[in-house]
Amino acid sequence: MREAAVEALLHRLVKAAGGLSFKLAPTVKGMPDRLVLMPGGRMYLVELKAVGGRLSPAQLLWHTRAAQLGTPVTVLTGPDQVRAWVARHR
Repeated sequence: MREAAVEALLHRLVKAAGGLSFKLAPTVKGMPDRLVLMPGGRMYLVELKAVGGRLSPAQLLWHTRAAQLGTPVTVLTGPDQVRAWVARHR
């Protein structure tokens, strides 16, 4: 499954769980793919990859800087991880 299909799956499953999923415009190199809002005021930054996909150096740097500010980035690789993550965060 290509990364675009993984991203579409996340969007569809988040919506079905009562949440919202927004594609983030890549204004800064390495920025995560999605902002996910779930019921109860929970917010997540999510990076999506196809199975076998890897983070770029710019993504690793962005994720490290975000984590240093107390904002983790969730990295989901492939449809199985997307399904499991959404099930945990319903």
